[in-house]
Amino acid sequence: MKKNTIKQKITPLIAVLFVLLVLYVVILIFPLIWAIVSSLKADIDFRNNLFGLPRKWQFSNYTDAITGFFVPVESGNSFRNVYMFEQFFNSLLYATGCAFTATFVPCFVGYLTAKFRYKFSGILTAVVIICLTLPVVGSLPSEIRMAKLFGLYDRVWGMWVMKANFLSMYLLVFQGVFRGVPNEFIEAAKIDGAGNLRIFLRIMFPLVSQTFLTVFLLNFIAFWNDYQTPLIFMPNVPTVSYGLYLFNRKTEGQFSTIPMKLTGSVLVFLPILVIFCVFQKRLVGNITVGGLK
Repeated sequence: MKKNTIKQKITPLIAVLFVLLVLYVVILIFPLIWAIVSSLKADIDFRNNLFGLPRKWQFSNYTDAITGFFVPVESGNSFRNVYMFEQFFNSLLYATGCAFTATFVPCFVGYLTAKFRYKFSGILTAVVIICLTLPVVGSLPSEIRMAKLFGLYDRVWGMWVMKANFLSMYLLVFQGVFRGVPNEFIEAAKIDGAGNLRIFLRIMFPLVSQTFLTVFLLNFIAFWNDYQTPLIFMPNVPTVSYGLYLFNRKTEGQFSTIPMKLTGSVLVFLPILVIFCVFQKRLVGNITVGGLK
């Protein structure tokens, strides 16, 4: 028996959509390539040769940015300089810790509200939806005052605590995922004598681990790029995004040129590019959950 093969006809609509898609990809990729190439130029070369390749590749721009740029911070009664290596380390601590607490808390509360039926569960979900819908303005002064009162201000672990809340859309994501897990898992575990905490950690959490990883990565990227929170709440523990904010505000000296500003931007972007390349399928894939067939 001959197998029937279905050939897709290229209609004018498909051709137009393909061309538009190619143009969209080019628009996204071209600025990145231009920034990387321009970061390897001297200032004079950049001004005279805006879109061409460098006449002389200035790889020293990256070493100068890493070893030369610093953020002055208070240290007792004096000041000290925080260079980029320390800024990257602070960013890693800040982004990893905040991403974990900002993912685990909605995951845990999502499990409670999805698998334990009580009136407060609906109220809690409604509060989250209202907070997502209505913008909260004017709360920053009170947040700073509370952070200083409880000793969370200017500390990395203090930001972990402040980001450990469930008022995010990810609570709704985890609710939907946990509701898709059959209750037979919980009932079987209770018959074996498992408690509620053990059921969550040993049974339910592994089933949503892929969703947890996806949300964690999205939060990590968001916190890595966040400069406003460290600028306000951690002035003496600068992250690399905070450093880039000051880097781009330089108006004089070696780091005031556009190629050097692009160099700093590329340095901050590279870790996110690596994460996207490694976890591409997880970031752009569908959120799935295992269960009984």
